[in-house]
Amino acid sequence: MIRLGRIPKRVLLFSYLVIILLAAYPTGAAENPSQTVRVKIGTILANNQNDEIDPKLNAMKNQLKVMKYRSYRLLKEETQNVPWQGSAAFDIPGGRSLVVTPQEFRNKQLALKVRLQQGDKPVVDTNVRLNNGGNFLLGGPPHEGGALVLSISATAQ
Repeated sequence: MIRLGRIPKRVLLFSYLVIILLAAYPTGAAENPSQTVRVKIGTILANNQNDEIDPKLNAMKNQLKVMKYRSYRLLKEETQNVPWQGSAAFDIPGGRSLVVTPQEFRNKQLALKVRLQQGDKPVVDTNVRLNNGGNFLLGGPPHEGGALVLSISATAQ
């Protein structure tokens, strides 16, 4: 048995330092663990039938230009609070669903696992990283003569 009086001081100091660091920087899903992540999904119909952009989409107009379509209309918007390491399913037109799972929050960025499914078949299965409160556009499947674009926003609460 080792007595505390016989342990070298540098070992004790190192042990105390490790304990202090573990207490100050716990491992887990977030830098500042929060209860939930607020996830907002916008489903946008993109096509080339005209040159109209839905006024509700003006804030992301520059992001949408990258998609190479002329017309964008917001079809649906849904927000859910998702627990860390939990999942939320969002209904997407055309019998699809989008499953979002918050993975990590580090350096003011959120990592999300995003899976678009058509029934049981995965169409897209990827990880995205975005600034806290930021927005990410995901080009989706064909729909009604155009294509769906999914706007994914997330904010740690």
